[in-house]
Amino acid sequence: MSKYQNQVFEAPELSIPQIPDDKWQLEKRAFFLLLPELLKTHRGKWVAVHNERVVESGDYLREVLLKTRECFPKTEVYIQLVDEHLPIAKMISPRRKLD
Repeated sequence: MSKYQNQVFEAPELSIPQIPDDKWQLEKRAFFLLLPELLKTHRGKWVAVHNERVVESGDYLREVLLKTRECFPKTEVYIQLVDEHLPIAKMISPRRKLD
């Protein structure tokens, strides 16, 4: 009989950070982390977030969408209006099917 057989050990506490499941969710999370600063510098403008940074901005969604699609044609990019009341625009890769 092992000397540890009758002993009870507490399970260690694990701290696992929640990581978004997909790239679009990661970019969305990055947008909201950047939002306080963006409200100071880009209020009222549309911004595109790729690799957790703003890669394009402009006054019109279409303008930002076209420029972003040109630079990043095969990847997901999060595009959002910088404002307190946020509409959502989701850009899907042309090779990815919508659910």
